[in-house]
Amino acid sequence: MVDIMLLVWYDCCMRVRLSKKSLEILFNTVEAKYKRWVTIANKNKVSVRTLSDWRKGEISMPLLVFRKILADCDLKEEKVSFTILSDFWHTKDAGRKGAAAAMKLYGNFGTPEGRKLGGQRSIATHKKRQTAFKTLKPIAKPKHSKKLAELLGIFVGDGHLSDYQASVCTNSKTDKEHAMLTSKLIKSLFRVPVSLRELKNENTIIVVASSVSVVKFLNKQGMPQGNKLKNNLTVPGWIIKKRTYQKAFLRGLFDTDGCIYLDKHKINKKRYNHLGWAVTSYAEKLRKDVMEILANLGYSPTNRDTQKSVYLRKQKEIAKYFREIGTNNSKHLTRYRKFIKLTQ
Repeated sequence: MVDIMLLVWYDCCMRVRLSKKSLEILFNTVEAKYKRWVTIANKNKVSVRTLSDWRKGEISMPLLVFRKILADCDLKEEKVSFTILSDFWHTKDAGRKGAAAAMKLYGNFGTPEGRKLGGQRSIATHKKRQTAFKTLKPIAKPKHSKKLAELLGIFVGDGHLSDYQASVCTNSKTDKEHAMLTSKLIKSLFRVPVSLRELKNENTIIVVASSVSVVKFLNKQGMPQGNKLKNNLTVPGWIIKKRTYQKAFLRGLFDTDGCIYLDKHKINKKRYNHLGWAVTSYAEKLRKDVMEILANLGYSPTNRDTQKSVYLRKQKEIAKYFREIGTNNSKHLTRYRKFIKLTQ
């Protein structure tokens, strides 16, 4: 069975806030299924304390965890009332306090007098510190390439574009090495600083490039800004035009939103093990695009309307995938090598 932890996690840097009634519905359903809170906490790789804070509504819940819990319990989103918090939602109160303090010092920016006073004091501060006003730094704008195609696959999988940041969010325990590779890939393509932020209590690591120029460039290349599902998530057209770009994009997408798994079944009391390959997405158009690319590359993908995943089930084709397209995520390669021995 496909490991649910490897399912697609959309808008993974976002968080949700649920109403009190919805929290009761959600966690009563979870408790009824798993009985023990320690089991629920371990399954979601968080502490029992964090789980308790989510349950009480004391802290907001990561969107990726919220959707994972819904999927675990077969609970539809429309059954609960929730709000997706906007980027930098937690800074609003601090912003209000800062604005009030600034008005005391510089005056009301909404008046000519206030703007004049603010400008004079700002200039005086820069002269005193011998600093200058900073403008947005230019970035390298890479041409279409296999590296850029792979990065687009990574962003379509686990990425998010806000107004000011391009980020990729993944599991810090299983995908930290791939996160570091993603960081190096962004640096090499755009020549910009990239940071890695690890949220240890949530087993999450986020690759962040704080650059409006990078956001605009990736958006122009086909990565939707904001909510990916609502903004027509597809394989960018320039990637479909070239087989080498198709392979690189698939590699990036599989490394973030894919999994290799072992399918166990019995026939006439005899046990059989078969490898399974899957890429999961809630975006119907993206799944269709992936199906077309795989078919074009000589594979036999399967997908039903009720399924959110595209599968490769033929053992020779899975071996072909790892031989011809490969993976830059050591997690997948380790699992593949482990499972292939169990099928022989």
